[in-house]
Amino acid sequence: MIRPATPDDLDRLLSMVHALAAHHGDPAACTREALERDLFGPGAFLSVLIAEGGYTALYPVAQLHWGVRGMEMHHLYVDPAQRGSGLGKALVEAAIAQTRAQGGRFLALGTHPGNDMARDFYTALGFEPFHPGARMRIKF
Repeated sequence: MIRPATPDDLDRLLSMVHALAAHHGDPAACTREALERDLFGPGAFLSVLIAEGGYTALYPVAQLHWGVRGMEMHHLYVDPAQRGSGLGKALVEAAIAQTRAQGGRFLALGTHPGNDMARDFYTALGFEPFHPGARMRIKF
């Protein structure tokens, strides 16, 4: 079941954030306090959809010159034991549904330029490349 994260999820979410950082060779610098601030504090600006074995983090963006708003998918993480199970696709579909429910008209994301597997995954879900860099989005 995919659902919005709650404060009770912070420790499990932090563990997955650290696992994603390690996967990318980045330091696991995020703290529980930072997650709590960014997801549930007075100035919260991230939302997280969480499931057993994965999560996606989203934040709102606007294209003022077009009068359009959408979401940026900051993270998509699926535990290695869950990969190939359909969880990643389900998390992306949940992110699209949340974006639509909030009046958004696109979901955008970035991938590492050399991550062909990720780009193929998102392309199969209907995302298209756009510039700058290794950026993709789906419009609805």
